[in-house]
Amino acid sequence: SNTPRLEESVTTATDAYSACEGAHALAILTEWDEFKELDYEKIYASMMKPAFVFDGRNILDHDKLREIGFEVHAIGKPDPLAFDDL
Repeated sequence: SNTPRLEESVTTATDAYSACEGAHALAILTEWDEFKELDYEKIYASMMKPAFVFDGRNILDHDKLREIGFEVHAIGKPDPLAFDDL
């Protein structure tokens, strides 16, 4: 193998919900519809806090995620909490 002990360093999951359990952050890196339809309240409840969302495709409802309690960072968009003129 080109990467010794890779399996010790990478954790896989069978679904998005189990992948997020105990995590501090989740990253959306594709525009797949399944990520738009997840139960983000359920995900938030299972994550460590603070819980972060990094939306690399800008496909999620950021206002709703913030209402749930996530700290949301959208790639290519300014943070509306950091600027009062947005």
